[in-house]
Amino acid sequence: MKQLKSLRCPCGFEVRSTNEDEIVQMAQLHAKNVHGQDVTVEQAKALIQLAA
Repeated sequence: MKQLKSLRCPCGFEVRSTNEDEIVQMAQLHAKNVHGQDVTVEQAKALIQLAA
């Protein structure tokens, strides 16, 4: 069974999925659309944690 993972932005946005690629994609969209920032795949993956 795949483990649920999450990525939380300091602004309170959080995405949860068992698919890291999906988390990265959602985090990149959020960073661009909400904060006007570009986040690399490596940066996003570094922020992924196991969901509690």
